[in-house]
Amino acid sequence: MMFGDWRQRLLALRDRLFGEHSATDPLEEVEIPTDEVAPPGPSELPAERLPLPTEVLSSVSRTSGQVPDQPYDPASKKSKADRKEKTVDSRPKNGRRSAQKPTPVANVKRLVVGAGRAAKHLVAEHNEKRGGDGLRQHDARSTGRDQVFLNLGIDFGTSFTKVCFRDVGTEDSFLVTFDAISAHDALLPSIVAVDKKGTLYTADQAPRGAVLVPYLKMRLAGSPIGEDLPVVDGVDLGSREATCALASWFLARVLSRSQEWIRKHERDRLKNRIPVWSANIGVPVEHYDSVAIDTFRRVLGTSWIWVANARLPKTVGEAVSAYRRDVDRLEGEVSDFHAVPEIAAAVQSFVMSREAVAGIYVYFDIGGGTVDGVAFKFLNHHGERRVNFYSGKVSPLGISALASALGSGSPRDIDEKKLKRLISNGNFEVLGGFEHRVRQLVGEVVITAKRKDGRNWQEDAIQDQDARKTIRHLGGLDRKKMAPLVVFLGGGGAPSAWYQTAISSTYDKFQHFANQIPPYQLVEVAAPRDLDMKGLASSDFRRFAISYGLSIPFGEGPEVGLPSQFANAEPLPVRQNRVADYLDSKDAYD
Repeated sequence: MMFGDWRQRLLALRDRLFGEHSATDPLEEVEIPTDEVAPPGPSELPAERLPLPTEVLSSVSRTSGQVPDQPYDPASKKSKADRKEKTVDSRPKNGRRSAQKPTPVANVKRLVVGAGRAAKHLVAEHNEKRGGDGLRQHDARSTGRDQVFLNLGIDFGTSFTKVCFRDVGTEDSFLVTFDAISAHDALLPSIVAVDKKGTLYTADQAPRGAVLVPYLKMRLAGSPIGEDLPVVDGVDLGSREATCALASWFLARVLSRSQEWIRKHERDRLKNRIPVWSANIGVPVEHYDSVAIDTFRRVLGTSWIWVANARLPKTVGEAVSAYRRDVDRLEGEVSDFHAVPEIAAAVQSFVMSREAVAGIYVYFDIGGGTVDGVAFKFLNHHGERRVNFYSGKVSPLGISALASALGSGSPRDIDEKKLKRLISNGNFEVLGGFEHRVRQLVGEVVITAKRKDGRNWQEDAIQDQDARKTIRHLGGLDRKKMAPLVVFLGGGGAPSAWYQTAISSTYDKFQHFANQIPPYQLVEVAAPRDLDMKGLASSDFRRFAISYGLSIPFGEGPEVGLPSQFANAEPLPVRQNRVADYLDSKDAYD
C-alpha cells in the first residue's frame, strides 16, 4: 500500500466525521445531515440539545467512521464476522472514491461534539425538568434503572387527612404515618396555619399564635364551618380565592410530605428504581355530583403543578398570586391527580371481595366535622363490577360539630372517650335536636334511594331468595325473616354508641317499615388483606377505608354511577286486599 493511498483514506475518514471542519478541536460545533431520521435513542432530551457521549466518539469505526446506534460497551465482544458486516468498504471502486455519508444520529441541525461539563449540565437540566424528585418522571431507560409505580390515596377529611400508598407492581397498600410515633396517630389535621407575616404551615408544624384555617374541604364546597377569618398579609383568609389557594397549598404539602416519608421509610422498595407518582383524592358524592367538582379539580391541578415544579409558595400572599397564575395553565398540563367519590373508595374493599353479594347498601362515614351518607346498588355481572349511587348527602354533623354544640372548648381535640363524657353530661334538648338532624340525613339518604330503585325492598330487591316464599304470614310480613338493609359505618365516629343509636332509631321514628324498607343491620367494612395496617387492629380500618380505596389507581376500581343519573322510578301498583263477592265465587263455598 502506497503512503499516498493511506493519507487519502485518513483525510476521507476525517471528512466523513467532521465535514469541512478541522478535527483538532473535538468541542467544535459541526453540521449533521437531516435528510434521514435514526431510531430514537435511550434519551428523551430534545434533539437539538442532545449531548453525544464520549463513549460514542471512542467507538467510531476506524474503517468507515460510522457512528453506532448505541453507546460502546467495553464488556461486549463481537465476532470478527459481525464487525465485518457493519464495516463500510471505502476503497476506490472503478477508479473513483465513493462519497460515503455518515450514518445520521438524529434529526438535528447542530450538535455539540464532546462530553465535558456542558454535556453534563444539559443532562442534569433535563433530569431536573423531567422531575427526578417530583411528580413528572424521566425515562428510566436514560439511567438504566427500573421504575416503581406508586399511587397515593389522600383522604382529605374535614378534620383530618389520611394517606395510603400502593405499590402498583405488587398490588399492596401501606399506611403513611408521617411523623407519628404510632400508626394510631397517623392523622394530619386538615388545617393551614398562617403566622403574623403570612408564612404558611401545616397544623402540626405551626408556631404558637398562628391563625388556624380549618375545615378547608367544606369551605371549598361552599359550606363553610366555623367563625369568620381575619385578614393576614393583605389577604382575607375567608375569601373564596384564598380558600382555593390555601387548599392547593395544603394538598401540595401533603403530596410532598408523603413522598418524603416513602423515600425515608421505603428505601428498599425504591432501591435502584425511579418512583413514578400518581394520586387520588376523595370528594363527597354530593359534591362530586355538583358544580363544586370543578373547584376541587382546579385546586388539585394547581397543587400538582406546584409539587411537580418544586415551588410551593411560602406565604399566603404568594399562594394567592401563584394560584391566579397557575390555575389558567391547567388545560395544557397533564395531571395524574384525580378526584374520586369518597365512599366509592370506602367500599372498595367490599365490592372487590369475592364474598360481596349484589344488592342495595347504605354507607355512613362519621368523621370529625361531617357525616357523609350514601345509598348505592352494587352490581356484579360475571366479574364486571359497578356501583350506582342513588343518593348522597353530607352535613356538618360529625364528632367535632356535636362536641361544639354541647359546649366543648376544644372540639377539634375530641375523641371517643371525651365525646362519651360530653354526651352523658350534655343538655337533653341540644342532644335531641342534634339527633333529629342525624335522623333527617339518614332518612333522606334511604328514602331517596328507595324511590329511585322503585322495588319493594322487603320482599324483592334485597330479600334473600330462599326466604321470599316463607315471609308472608296471615297476609303480613315477618321482620325476623327479612334480609336486612346492610348499613356500613366508617370514620372515627363509627364505634360511638350515640351515633349508632341515632342512625338505627331512624327506622322506627321515620316509619321505614311502612315504606317497604327492611330493618337496618349496622356493620363495619372488613379490612382487606392487601393493606399493611402497621400493627393496628383490623377494627381500626374504619379510619383508613377511604384512603385505602383511593390508593387503588384511577380506573382500576368498579364503574360508578352518580345520583343525578337516576330518576325516581315509577311507583308500584297498589295491592287491594278486598273480600271476594259471594256471587262471583259461590261455587267455592257451596
